[in-house]
Amino acid sequence: MYRLPQFAAGGSIAKSRLEFLSSSEIEAVNRVSLRALEEVGVVVNSAPVVDMLVKAGAKKSKDGRRILIPEPIVKSALSSVPRSLLLASRDGKRDMRIPTAGPVFVANGGEGVYVKDLLTGQSRSATTDDLRDFIFLVQSLDPIDFAWAMVGALDQPNNKKNAVETMTLLENTTKHIQGEATSALEARTCIDMLSTFSGGMEAFKKRPFFSSIQCPISPMTFEEGLVEAQVEFARAGIPVVSMVASVAGLTSPVTLAGTLAQTNAENLASLVISQAAKRGAPWIFSSDSSPGDLKVGSINYGALEGNLLRAGAGQLGRYHGLPTMCAGCGLEETSLILADIREGVPYMAMSGSVNSDLASGLGGIDNAAGASLEQLVLDAWVWDTAKEFLRTFSADETSISFETIRDAALDGNFLGKRHTLTRFKGESAALTKPEAIFSGRPSSGNRMDLLRKAKKEATRMLEAPRTPVTTKEESQALRRIVKSL
Repeated sequence: MYRLPQFAAGGSIAKSRLEFLSSSEIEAVNRVSLRALEEVGVVVNSAPVVDMLVKAGAKKSKDGRRILIPEPIVKSALSSVPRSLLLASRDGKRDMRIPTAGPVFVANGGEGVYVKDLLTGQSRSATTDDLRDFIFLVQSLDPIDFAWAMVGALDQPNNKKNAVETMTLLENTTKHIQGEATSALEARTCIDMLSTFSGGMEAFKKRPFFSSIQCPISPMTFEEGLVEAQVEFARAGIPVVSMVASVAGLTSPVTLAGTLAQTNAENLASLVISQAAKRGAPWIFSSDSSPGDLKVGSINYGALEGNLLRAGAGQLGRYHGLPTMCAGCGLEETSLILADIREGVPYMAMSGSVNSDLASGLGGIDNAAGASLEQLVLDAWVWDTAKEFLRTFSADETSISFETIRDAALDGNFLGKRHTLTRFKGESAALTKPEAIFSGRPSSGNRMDLLRKAKKEATRMLEAPRTPVTTKEESQALRRIVKSL
């Protein structure tokens, strides 16, 4: 089982973690997942991918409709997948190495279909210009580590929409980008775009500044376009994030343990597909599974049990020794009741405590269906403080310091000890960030005060001059590719 890394000097790391499953429960869930893959199998709606999997050792069910994946095939895939990855930024300033011992790396949310002003309540369909504005904010907001397409470019024709979104991301941020593709053609177009940057795909493989979210469809299904895109990305050396999005009670068992077993099985099937496409292909265990609202038949990201599902999924990914993306960060409509940053910290600290390397969700609203500029800024502010709760602490012998306990027990003085004087700043975030507390006197402000401040800041930022992050030649090459579609 995966263990968090230790300091070079041999000390240990202490870190806040939300855990849901015991070690025996993890193994029980995994056994069911492996049994489901071998006896139930998955639907793969792509003849070429089916042939690839059969050649790799998978079997067709008796009726030929499902692909059965024996446990040895899963173990073989686990033996070849990289256990650590570099998710690079284009300028080298915001590289992410995963697994990480520190706080989770966080992105904004993705693919909202409308933009909403949370202060007026007005909303409208998202456009390419909206996406450009959101990504400019993502680039400018230091607490955000990597970028998603915050909203869809819904003003574009269907055959160009994905390419325009990818181009908009590349032209407006140097941070690592996570995109997607819904067909092999979209994946190949994306690869062509990435090849336009200095050094082409060979240089990209050394410093991959793009990864792709490719979702299995619950229950236990791989849609034709998505899975064929995944194969293209795997063969090109582009990291694939297998984001399972089961909804408990609707597309997976209503029990948390049952949903985790299915989530794990779908991830492992995705892993087998990537490794069958190319041994050693970079791949990330991921879950966006959530409870369902059974009253109305929809997703319920705000359910109390949501973070438990994420925690359990993160534990399963760690059990396999894999990089993970299982955390979701974002306050959504909670922002409407906040007077200051401090009031939002407990919500964000809880969701960030999931044992995960990557998270997304900043700026999303209405269960990620939409997005808000002021929400993005507010979420980034709150996360910047909440992540202090998730930082690492040294827990080696010098940090524990038997000598300090011994000496202060005799003279009653901790404040004057060298141990205190040299370490106190790193042990208390509130010394430099007064908002880094869970309780205290009530805020002197009013509801939505923080949202009003965030809207003013978003407006100010968007009025600032924009410095291009691609060269003229790179932009021209990207636009030629889009025009050719």
